[in-house]
Amino acid sequence: MSSTTHLTGIVERAPNGPVLRTDGGGTWELDNTRQVRKFIGARVEVVGERSGFNGFTCEQIWPAGQPRPTAFKIRLEFLLAAAFVAYGLYATVSTVVSALS
Repeated sequence: MSSTTHLTGIVERAPNGPVLRTDGGGTWELDNTRQVRKFIGARVEVVGERSGFNGFTCEQIWPAGQPRPTAFKIRLEFLLAAAFVAYGLYATVSTVVSALS
């Protein structure tokens, strides 16, 4: 079972994709996503989980020294509830409009 880890270091380009060179001297292979690639050459903080020997799956990445950005996650239950409420309002309004016509 993996636990969330917080690392700080510099994102560098490597033959197999981006890596994070940490302050303690470790090297972590990061996900090759646009979110990570835009920080190549920058000092960052990363939150995520270890994957394999030296792999790291990023949940969030941001410039070091800045406050951690709030994560935006839409929960499926809230999305479904909002869809049912919207449909109910639509059905009510359409019923009233058709009754007045």
